[in-house]
Amino acid sequence: MKTPEDSPSAGQERERLLREVHRRQKRHARHLREGEESFWRSVGTMGMVGWSVALPTALGALFGRWLDGRLNASGHVFMVFFMLVGLAVGCFTAWRSISEKS
Repeated sequence: MKTPEDSPSAGQERERLLREVHRRQKRHARHLREGEESFWRSVGTMGMVGWSVALPTALGALFGRWLDGRLNASGHVFMVFFMLVGLAVGCFTAWRSISEKS
């Protein structure tokens, strides 16, 4: 009879746990070395996240609106579609940027 430790998923889970512990140790060491993040640096990070989301969303909406007018589409089908695509791209970009900092 196999034990839970013998299964491949247990090995993968152990590897994931070790990676997470290592990542947190690196973050803690950086915190001890650099200290607390300043207020203005936090404000700058929030601004960067805001622009990372707002700019692709606005560009997607503008492109979709232009495409709606160019193709004589009924309603705002392309505008809504490309606005949502821009929002998704912006959120992904912001998430990736924030996760690289931590």
